[in-house]
Amino acid sequence: MPRLSLLLLIAAAAAPAIAVPPANPFQQRLLQLDPVRRAAAIRSAIVDNGERCGRIEAPVQRGMWKTAYMWAARCQPGGEYAVYIGQDGSAQVRPCADQVKLGLPACDLPAPTRTLPRRRP
Repeated sequence: MPRLSLLLLIAAAAAPAIAVPPANPFQQRLLQLDPVRRAAAIRSAIVDNGERCGRIEAPVQRGMWKTAYMWAARCQPGGEYAVYIGQDGSAQVRPCADQVKLGLPACDLPAPTRTLPRRRP
């Protein structure tokens, strides 16, 4: 039995350490927002990056890409976008159509939902 525990100890020491991504306070704040405010923050990032985004559907969290968290969103009118939230609070936006060409993960958004027209005051 002692021989087995020694082998396990050696194997554990020789195994590469699992990289744990650093905490991203900006991602955490996004997750704490209610869905409407979260969508507004993602829409703001899209518009601030020079893209068109009228009405936004609920953004979908897509996990990490390197050190940034990826969200995917559909705007009507505007298109589909990937939004990367960086450790420094920056947001990079890419059209989903360019994702695979650039070697980035696909957006994989669900089928579009029907949106109602906006009410005019």
